[in-house]
Amino acid sequence: MIPNLVIAAIVGWCGTGWPIRFPRGGGGGGGFDPDNPWPPNCPMCGQIIGAISAVILVAVLGPNFMGSGLVGLVTLSFFAGSFGSNLVGNLRGLVSKG
Repeated sequence: MIPNLVIAAIVGWCGTGWPIRFPRGGGGGGGFDPDNPWPPNCPMCGQIIGAISAVILVAVLGPNFMGSGLVGLVTLSFFAGSFGSNLVGNLRGLVSKG
């Protein structure tokens, strides 16, 4: 079980960059806000949350996906990392705006 959780953490970390967002030209704004410690000001926060959420989801749902092998584990971990990072980031943004 431990190797599966290590793989889940690594793949969940990689899933945080999906979907790929390409920068668009034009527009000003941006900059650094020292009062907001969340990405893009904290480049590691999203990846750490993604790895943790992937490990949690694989620990909870893993027995249901063991028959699918490595491909199932990687797919579950990738999307769990993406979902967890987006969920926590959006909740953080919702709380900080209000």
